[in-house]
Amino acid sequence: MGGDLEAWLVERVVTLHASGPYRPPTPAERARGVAGLRALLAGATPESLRGLGFAVTAGPGHTLVAGHGAARAWGALVLGATPPQRVIEVPHPKSDRRTARLGLELFLATTGSALLVAGAHRDAAGGAADVAHRDDSMFHAFAGVLAERAGAEIQLHGYATATLPGVDAVVSPGAGTVLPEHTALRDALADNGFRVHEGQTGTLDGATNVQGIAAATRGTPFLHLELAPGARADPTHRAAVVAAITATWP
Repeated sequence: MGGDLEAWLVERVVTLHASGPYRPPTPAERARGVAGLRALLAGATPESLRGLGFAVTAGPGHTLVAGHGAARAWGALVLGATPPQRVIEVPHPKSDRRTARLGLELFLATTGSALLVAGAHRDAAGGAADVAHRDDSMFHAFAGVLAERAGAEIQLHGYATATLPGVDAVVSPGAGTVLPEHTALRDALADNGFRVHEGQTGTLDGATNVQGIAAATRGTPFLHLELAPGARADPTHRAAVVAAITATWP
């Protein structure tokens, strides 16, 4: 399963550019997407998803929901063989390099996960495609449906070394409250040699992240994880991040 999904994900990410096409789905289109995803999760035929341009493909141990044509820019979703208990979100797969790969590695390392990946560069359409800060996206609509069923959302981000020198990771609840899981993850990363920022950064905490705001409103756990380039680029470091998350966010 991993090889096929990895090849698919690489092909999707390399095609993303700031000049690429994107338009937000209309309210009616978002409603159809929500209805289709709910039908799929209930074991019914997701006709409205297909009508929007999403192909639903069953693979070994997973189901792939991928937008094609105009819907390609609305993103893609990978569901495991069991109902989702954890939502892994990658809102900036191109600009936050290697976060899509990290998301897939986390998905493959766990059971009961769903992987949600944005379908456009965050700067496309003048920034309208920045799904972490827009609540009119299909990404946000899908995240809300999945979070209704899952126990937690884990959103992966990356920052430039110059933004926070000397730090490898920032662990935050976004707009929510720090939970024992956040503290445990900070400790686990530190135990693995990562330099974890303590307190607020002012820029990397995800306080304005719309998925995090929605989670805080619902009262459901949300992890906003920012990683420096070295923590994302090195496969050994990514594996350590995956192990730390799976140990602290079961």
